[in-house]
Amino acid sequence: MEIADTLLRLALLLFAGLLLLYLGLCLVLGYALLHPPRVAAGTAVARGWYLDPADAGFDFDEWTLETADGLRLPVWDVRNPQQPGGPIIIFSHCWGGSRRESLQRIGFVFDRASRVILWDMRGHGEAGGTSRLGTVEVDDLLALMRRLDGSTPLILYGYSMGAGVSICAAACGDMSDRVIGLIADGPYRWTREPVHAMLVYNGLPSFPILNTVHRALCVMIPRLRGSERAQFAARLRCPLLVLHGTDDPVCPLNSALEVAEAAPVSEFVIIPAGGHLNLHQTDAHRYHATVDDFIRRCVDRLAAKRELA
Repeated sequence: MEIADTLLRLALLLFAGLLLLYLGLCLVLGYALLHPPRVAAGTAVARGWYLDPADAGFDFDEWTLETADGLRLPVWDVRNPQQPGGPIIIFSHCWGGSRRESLQRIGFVFDRASRVILWDMRGHGEAGGTSRLGTVEVDDLLALMRRLDGSTPLILYGYSMGAGVSICAAACGDMSDRVIGLIADGPYRWTREPVHAMLVYNGLPSFPILNTVHRALCVMIPRLRGSERAQFAARLRCPLLVLHGTDDPVCPLNSALEVAEAAPVSEFVIIPAGGHLNLHQTDAHRYHATVDDFIRRCVDRLAAKRELA
């Protein structure tokens, strides 16, 4: 009888230990998702990045966007005096990224734009708050769009999480008529897809930890339940360009294709051997040509529409 009681106690202790370990792993993952790594100036220097637009040779203004809930999000407003009639292009970065990361891509669009807007999403870079995984950030992007000159057309350019934020912002709200084009680099359809991929990529278990964390986050962030990107892409009123790499370990190729296919007008461009967030480096010439041609056609389409009106 004593042996049986001892074994039962050991079993209960083992179960309690495993349960605590499981809950601990869930807490760590949940916290990490809401608190992505910050890309500070030291990180940029270590990676050989430009520190600010002036470092890259551009004239710019710096200002702050205040969100509805009181956060302050820093913005770089880069102006191009050589293209006064061009659209305003807004970059939205990835999870764990920042406006400094977006700055490294500015050369692909600058010649076509009158202004290029680079901003830090909440919980990223030098912005306040914590990440909301591309949900509340949509409201922040809409607020940013409203701050800009109301007579100038907009092109949204996002990569990874920023691509999803851009798709949702372009598809809803009172700003959809101003968006004449949308560029999505490495988008995903479901928020849990890149999280699952990164866990697997790093040799960590996904099931059932991710299920538990996702359910908890949906309670904390109710809009996370309805953040599926394809349903928003279906409501777009502007052309969508999706770029994706064949070797993307984070966002499945089929997921990006489903987002593109859902849009009324879209192009899907595959970069062979491209991974995640490196398409502009894998085949810089093709990437630049594709993005440049897309922006040109968006501007030409708007001009033709205005002539008919």
